[in-house]
Amino acid sequence: MRSFVPSNIVNNVKFKSDKFLHLNSRNFPSPVGIDKYVLMNSFNNMPIDLKNDRGFPTRCRRYANYIVDINKKYIDHTSINWNYTGKQTFIQNVDDDRKNSRKFECIDKNIRDMYFFNEFLKHSVYLTINNSDIIPEKLNLHVHQIREICYPYTDSHNSPEGIHKDGSDFIISAYVINRSNIIGGESMVYDNDKKLIHKKLLHSDNGIFQDDKDLYHYVTPIKSEDNRIGYRDILKIDINIIS
Repeated sequence: MRSFVPSNIVNNVKFKSDKFLHLNSRNFPSPVGIDKYVLMNSFNNMPIDLKNDRGFPTRCRRYANYIVDINKKYIDHTSINWNYTGKQTFIQNVDDDRKNSRKFECIDKNIRDMYFFNEFLKHSVYLTINNSDIIPEKLNLHVHQIREICYPYTDSHNSPEGIHKDGSDFIISAYVINRSNIIGGESMVYDNDKKLIHKKLLHSDNGIFQDDKDLYHYVTPIKSEDNRIGYRDILKIDINIIS
């Protein structure tokens, strides 16, 4: 799929003093209308990714991979072509267990074809172009659709590895679609010395984009509210610059 990015959009959203951005409806697309309804309901049919020691599912996930070609040959536009690969295996450039190959079921086609989802991908590329030292020519996007689940008296940890990086160039550590019956799930950003520089409880249609080379991140556990099953639904992207 091909898209043109006007220069005024590319140049609008940049890091300030720290290499992260809080995403909201003023600077990033959000699902509305039928897209929001379909997307929220799609989280109800997700394969199990992680269980706790009692055998309860605590994380469900789907995955999509895209290769993006960027061509800055126009005076006032950047041409973007992105292609869905259908790849299901995912490996991270890290030293912990996440370096091992994992295989996930693909994000459903009706979600991948959704207007919001494609705007989500495009704006992730815009942010990468805008905050890179030079305009990259090719990107590898790893998109994750994740539901984190907690139970009465049983917390859920989406970051069991603790404060970490993902082994990418840039990430959207979380873009929240929905929170239900939970407390916690606070997003934390740390500098390269693991000093906390930002924390934010992200609600629906909010996220964080950050440089993954120079910053660490973490999300606090979620806990059940009112003794009912709770969940946190997010989209996440790992962005790798190929060239």
